[in-house]
Amino acid sequence: MVVLTFFNHAGGVAKTSTVRDLGYVLAESGRRVLLIDMDPQANLTKWLGVDDDVDLADTAYPAVLGAMDSEGDVDDAEMLLPPPRQVHGMDLIPAQLNIAIIEREILSVFMGVLRLREAVRRLQGYDYVLIDPPPSLGQLSALAVVAADRVVVPLPTNRKGLDGIQTVIKMVREYRKAAPGLGIVLFVLTQHDRRTRHDRESHDIITAQLPALAPISSPLSSRPAYYSDAQVKGMPIPVYAPGSEADQEIRQVARELLAALGSRS
Repeated sequence: MVVLTFFNHAGGVAKTSTVRDLGYVLAESGRRVLLIDMDPQANLTKWLGVDDDVDLADTAYPAVLGAMDSEGDVDDAEMLLPPPRQVHGMDLIPAQLNIAIIEREILSVFMGVLRLREAVRRLQGYDYVLIDPPPSLGQLSALAVVAADRVVVPLPTNRKGLDGIQTVIKMVREYRKAAPGLGIVLFVLTQHDRRTRHDRESHDIITAQLPALAPISSPLSSRPAYYSDAQVKGMPIPVYAPGSEADQEIRQVARELLAALGSRS
């Protein structure tokens, strides 16, 4: 089992859609995939079509801070992830707004940042676990990144992407203190608009400077209509637009991710 956390502290970098779509392609190829939504905004949950009520007990909360017994008391004797939902051939641990309380409560737990890591490693039967943290540098992101074997960094080919690279690299190095084997396995280029000189120049800078740290993927093009409509429909891009250029790009990045994992296994 390989645990991958898709991490970028900046919002709006196509992190969640990348988790959704790459997870789907891996599952479609016959691999057993679990997605874990650690973002209180619950976009991954919603963008997979789960729009019914999600209880706190259905989220990663019990694995981090313990389940509640019938009297409302917390039992932290064994931290386990709850049974997942099944969506588009994948398993999903959904999120909801109240998992934000983990940010506050985990601070009082000794070595609490390791709890999700420990719970994930009790899982059996999965080939890949993909974790989607919030776009922040808070405790939920720390839990998610420390839980990983490798980090995938979604990186837009624009000024936001360039400005955020150093912080992402710095934080992965900080998180490595709690997870010594942690490293970046792939930079996934997102929201690329080859029509603009700015994107082309940003792409050139990224591809010149970052390969020393980790491989860089082929770019996922900016396709607002495809991605916005897929979100509304609750579908991965390969389900919403099979055979499209967007679908083909995602499948290419999935192949590159598997190759990167193979080279660094």
